[in-house]
Amino acid sequence: MKLIWLGTAALLLQTDDITVAVDPFPGLPLDEPIDRQIPDRALFERADCVLVTHGHFDHIQFIPALYGEGDCPVYATETPCRTLESKGFPNHRLHRIAPGDAFDLGSLHIRMWQGRHCHFDFPLVVRTLGSPRALTHPARLARLLKLNKEYDEAGEILFYEVTDGTCRLQIMGSLGLDDATDYPTGADWLILPYQGRSDLVDYALPLVERLAPKAVLLDHYDDAFPPMSSAIDPAPVVSAIPQRLGIPCRALQKYETVEL
Repeated sequence: MKLIWLGTAALLLQTDDITVAVDPFPGLPLDEPIDRQIPDRALFERADCVLVTHGHFDHIQFIPALYGEGDCPVYATETPCRTLESKGFPNHRLHRIAPGDAFDLGSLHIRMWQGRHCHFDFPLVVRTLGSPRALTHPARLARLLKLNKEYDEAGEILFYEVTDGTCRLQIMGSLGLDDATDYPTGADWLILPYQGRSDLVDYALPLVERLAPKAVLLDHYDDAFPPMSSAIDPAPVVSAIPQRLGIPCRALQKYETVEL
């Protein structure tokens, strides 16, 4: 299985017989309109099917533009399916899934559990709303806040495990785990979305310790939708996870191909 990070939480999983897109979102640079064209759409359009972790705009907004034509199916919980249908995505290609489900996509076996969205802390909210970019782009910030409300996640966060029979890959779409869920541990790889807190290292370490993967790869640390997002330096947690937990960790680089 091969993995390509496309920015934000967007991933491509590739095997010899199938390519799966996870949370396909190309980002919204500050100097481009929110309904921008997708210059790297050919990469996203390699996908034979789409998995969605949750319904926020930075996970599903571009699915109609990328996959509205053709026959690419989308697998998501009820709320993002309703949102996509309201945006014109064909209902017959929306497959409703839920925690506890399992199914095969080509040679890949997919299982899912209840996840949890990262809880934004007060210092981060204050810093974001008071940042120079937010103050100089108030209309854009307002539009993004409206999008965030329009694209509700409704607590429907999926934690995926994908295996090709030799490798177990776990995918978190947001930096949170459900307290009541008994997650499988010891996966070969964990995709950790590193965004959404002012205390990211201390917040992330217990999550990694709970899952006890063999290795961690960071995504979602990029400045994907300013001024609501920010570029996060992954170096502190890349050092902390091996030092404190003895688990290798590195940040994915955009568009690199990783052999899993």
